[in-house]
Amino acid sequence: MASASSTIHVSGLGRRTIATLKSQAKAKGLSVEGYVKELIESEMSVSEMARRKTIDDVFASAQKRFRESGMTDDELDRLVDTARTDHHKQVVERKKR
Repeated sequence: MASASSTIHVSGLGRRTIATLKSQAKAKGLSVEGYVKELIESEMSVSEMARRKTIDDVFASAQKRFRESGMTDDELDRLVDTARTDHHKQVVERKKR
């Protein structure tokens, strides 16, 4: 079955946003239009899933893998704290440039 095609025009995006879109599209081997289409369809899929599933449904497999990993809650807390600290340092460094 053929699908109907529509065009959407988006205005008001800043230069930085457009540059990021171009960069990310190129990294994926897509045109900007193809990349934006992918983003929209992905968001729509996530939104649909959010309407159908509970938070427990969404995270059930991650929770199972965590339990099977043998990692303790304290180890996970330290891992998250380290990642948060590293991210904060990177953000601060970028702002200094």
